[in-house]
Amino acid sequence: MKKLLLAAVLFISLATSAQTFTRHYDLVVTKSNSSNRITEVEPTNVTAIFSGNDKGDIIILNSTATELIAERYYKTGRIYEGTSKDGFKYRYIETRNEKQEKVIMQLFEMGVFRIHTSQATYEYQQADN
Repeated sequence: MKKLLLAAVLFISLATSAQTFTRHYDLVVTKSNSSNRITEVEPTNVTAIFSGNDKGDIIILNSTATELIAERYYKTGRIYEGTSKDGFKYRYIETRNEKQEKVIMQLFEMGVFRIHTSQATYEYQQADN
């Protein structure tokens, strides 16, 4: 219950910032870094809150049937721009999670959102893309 209340407060406080934006994702594909195994596309219910404040924190809300899990990622560098081999433009940023592990966030103009951790890459997609 505390996590749900905390997530709601964070969501409301960040949503009032002029530069803050959110994205909702319905699908996820996971690629293991150790085995290079890629999962099938699976349904998910994830909302990413990109903070426009000077800290630039990113909050990932993962809603399951029984709970809402909020994970905060702390910006550790500036936002970089790039283009994939396929010609898709993206922005990426280096962050640290609450365990102080390095996590790279990558947001494509076409709507795809990737989270790169030491264990895996999670690619979140919107069902209408």
